[in-house]
Amino acid sequence: MSIEDLKKVSIQEYLTKDKAQPIYKVKVRPTFSPLDINLQFIIKEGWSPTDRLRFHLETELQVKKDHPLAFLLDHLKPHMLIRRFDKEEDTFIVISIGLDGEMDILSNDSKFAQKYLHGLFLNCPPSYHSIEELDFIEEGWVIDEKLHAMFLGLLHGALGWDPAHQIPPSIRQSLEEADKALPIANYRSCVVMCRRTIEALLKFAFPRLLGVPPTDARGRTLTLHAMIERFKQERSSPIPEHLLQILDSIRLIGNVPGAHADEIKDYRFSKSDAEFALASVYYFTEQYFSKIDPEVSEYYTLTINLEDL
Repeated sequence: MSIEDLKKVSIQEYLTKDKAQPIYKVKVRPTFSPLDINLQFIIKEGWSPTDRLRFHLETELQVKKDHPLAFLLDHLKPHMLIRRFDKEEDTFIVISIGLDGEMDILSNDSKFAQKYLHGLFLNCPPSYHSIEELDFIEEGWVIDEKLHAMFLGLLHGALGWDPAHQIPPSIRQSLEEADKALPIANYRSCVVMCRRTIEALLKFAFPRLLGVPPTDARGRTLTLHAMIERFKQERSSPIPEHLLQILDSIRLIGNVPGAHADEIKDYRFSKSDAEFALASVYYFTEQYFSKIDPEVSEYYTLTINLEDL
């Protein structure tokens, strides 16, 4: 597919690919003033701790000329920034508005970008401006290393506020191994690591949600099946029934011939098995850390030595 035919680039492409990925860019300048921002549209679309509406003052930083973001950090002009990340729709957008009204819109989804351009600035009270009152300077998909670096930095900033990313290392490592196994067609490993991920996650969840360790009366660690059944019996239903069913499906698909040594003659894990298991474990993990147990006490901090800039 050519870049002109692109409609959307997955967020994962930006996070996992080494080369700069296409970014949908719109640069426009309004022919009118003032520029109204439709806050009702923002409220309707939804707002989370991930999102930002802020004004940046003019700043000057001494940075090395060969720094990949030197063009941005050396002299940051005053501007308003609007950042929106919709995880369920896998869409991300950044809108920068300069003092002269010129707007730069960057997104991984062309439809999403156009939706926010119209929804935020056009056909809203009191002026109800139309698309014809905008001068389009640039519009389309672009591949640019500096732009990609800036876009990726803003994306990581959004992801850093996502509770689903506050995953303890023991759980994250298994999930990352499962994710790496799929593209190289190591489907058995992918499924087994998915099973291992949910087992580690339930061991983590037991004392947090039930207030007891994941052990039986004799002090032995509960099996994955026993942990799922224990949560099913809990009257308060800290983990909803439909999510426990998802966990059980991952457990079953990973049992034989996966986590256990028993073999089924002529059975081979398929790509569909691995894709189903990985999608299911990603969904459960997101639901757990964003809805079931959002108050995870472990936080991870990115430290930057400004002297190295």
